[in-house]
Amino acid sequence: TEIVKDDEVLLSRFDAEALVPVVTGKQKLYVAAERASDIRGALALKSEFPALDLVLVGATEGWMVASEIAAARVPVIANGLNDLPASFEQLGATQSNAGRMMRAGVKVAINADSLQNPRRLQQVAGNLVALNRLPGAAGMSWGQAFAAISSVPAEISGMGGKAGVLKPGALGDVVIWSEDPLEAGAVPTQVFIGGVKQDLTSHQSRLRDRYRELDESQRPEAYDW
Repeated sequence: TEIVKDDEVLLSRFDAEALVPVVTGKQKLYVAAERASDIRGALALKSEFPALDLVLVGATEGWMVASEIAAARVPVIANGLNDLPASFEQLGATQSNAGRMMRAGVKVAINADSLQNPRRLQQVAGNLVALNRLPGAAGMSWGQAFAAISSVPAEISGMGGKAGVLKPGALGDVVIWSEDPLEAGAVPTQVFIGGVKQDLTSHQSRLRDRYRELDESQRPEAYDW
């Protein structure tokens, strides 16, 4: 069975059935929207289907409609530090986007490079803290920035209280850092996954250790000047 208009298939029965858990709120709906008008379109969808568990992703121009996002109680996984328009949809890009949305009451998690480089999340979060030093800019406090890459993403995904927090009953995934984890020079010194300490030895660390104290007396003849 298909939904047809003017001989054009709009939605198959299979597709419609797959959307049932989405419109009833049993399954989250992540919508990538950068432009303010597109964000408004997504919010209109939620007003049409109140049970929709909507999450906005990207939201480069979210600061322009921050009060509307907050009123709809829709969380955002925002681009962390976009300040140049990479596309027409991002003409209103500003590094203050995440901070302005948060100040408007939006629950904001931050990502790095559209979720493609999670290793850079600490750097992005640290830069949002430093952004507060620029006159007129809207950054985050240290606590807000750290939560935006830990407990808030967990809450948005439905893992609130189980991930991204240190408390009894939560997942035993813990990283101990050499210094402030939002500083670019910080490195993990211990990692626990499910409460089990992980071996941090890698090919890179083995090469470092090998050449740090290399016995040069055994060099090949080619190196004997």
